[in-house]
Amino acid sequence: MARTPDPKKAYLELHGGTWRVTVSVPVAVRRALGATKLVHNLGTDSLREANVLKRKHVERFKRRIAEAMEAVGRPGVDDMKIAVEFSKIAEELKRKGSAEDWQEFQEAVYERHAEIRWKDARWVRVEDPEEGPNEVEEALPEQTEKAMLFSAISHGRATPVDLMHEDYRKQLFVKDRTRADDARALRLLQEWCKRERIPATLQEIDVRRAHAFADALVEMTGLHHVTLNKYIGRLSGYWQWMVPRTAAVSGNVFANVRLKGPKEKHDQKERPFKDSELADLLRGPAPPKLRDLMLIGALTGARLDAIVDLKVRDTAYNCFLFKPQKQEASARYVPIHPDLVELVARRTAGKRPEDDLFPEWPPVKKADSMRERSFKASNRFTEYRRSVGVDEVVAGKRRSLVNFHSFRRWFSSRMEQAGVPGEMISAIVGHKRSSITLDVYSEGPHMRAARRAIAKLKLPPLDGSPIRDEMTLRPRAHSR
Repeated sequence: MARTPDPKKAYLELHGGTWRVTVSVPVAVRRALGATKLVHNLGTDSLREANVLKRKHVERFKRRIAEAMEAVGRPGVDDMKIAVEFSKIAEELKRKGSAEDWQEFQEAVYERHAEIRWKDARWVRVEDPEEGPNEVEEALPEQTEKAMLFSAISHGRATPVDLMHEDYRKQLFVKDRTRADDARALRLLQEWCKRERIPATLQEIDVRRAHAFADALVEMTGLHHVTLNKYIGRLSGYWQWMVPRTAAVSGNVFANVRLKGPKEKHDQKERPFKDSELADLLRGPAPPKLRDLMLIGALTGARLDAIVDLKVRDTAYNCFLFKPQKQEASARYVPIHPDLVELVARRTAGKRPEDDLFPEWPPVKKADSMRERSFKASNRFTEYRRSVGVDEVVAGKRRSLVNFHSFRRWFSSRMEQAGVPGEMISAIVGHKRSSITLDVYSEGPHMRAARRAIAKLKLPPLDGSPIRDEMTLRPRAHSR
């Protein structure tokens, strides 16, 4: 096994009665440099003198190695990925490797360990009782930690927290935005580990540290506890998935981790629009591309992203076909309200079935963007809503109590007022718990009942007539 550097004899070996400098060459550039180690004879038998002379030669050899590494395309090698590959080799060698194979593996690990540890090392002057003043190489503490972690992972004693994360994310059937939440949650955990000088490995994250991480999140991010609990939940899902797949995880350490915040008062919860607010929005100077979004939102209870994603073909059978959202298992049909017939006819005229119903709100162009198609429409609606005075801001809350989702809440509450059964409302807005399925291919009693229910919904007067808001209802929890 490669020798461990000794402060007195680091990079030195006695050869033929004199000292010489030796620096090992990494495997990746041995062919390029034509050697397994670089050597320079110092021409002295004095260890003290050799230590004085060696520094410039060590630095020269390291520069040559660094240049060779860059030339073969390894300037930014990922040490943790190498360590993971080494851990797989170690596992295989433990099962059926020979002693010689194991010795060769150990030397390869140690060689890279040494490269990591002595990277950017500094030379310091020390007083040796026997040899007198001397210059020795001193490793940076953070490099020593990286080297130790590299060896631990390589030998299978530690597992990086992100080792299985990509495999976990691949099997998720969620929106890209939720996948981004998974990535950010893990990144926050890694940042916390770095801040606390804790190796970011599965073995180091126990229940106590999971709670400590959660407690530190508010100070680290400044985000609301509801948002932070979402990130903790994403980590919990990852840990739960790993339990049966790796011995490095014995249980879900995030299972019972939650941040508590002040209890939200009833009058601080997001709410439906009042009839007067809805009238202000629809009577205001909204451009057609925005007014049409609002009308469909109010008269179907659909979410904004499902609306902007509609195609011309999604308006067949006098129904909208909305893509699945949130926990919905499949796309769903919603009868087109009588007040939307003209809008649909106008937006489908002369178009092909595969054309967008709302070409004014195109998908995000950036290929790797996690933003939904509705991102710009949502921002534009917020600006417009505020411009017509429809807003309700509460101190300490990031979002207004009214937003585009308030159309969905308004739809549910007004359908309740019109006497539509809750199960039918759930079927129309796409709640999972409804046992009713609306099918257009053999229009049965459920679809006919849905058409009658939709027709009961009336917009508030838009001609300036007085509007009473006394009967506004808060939606039940299922209206979300």
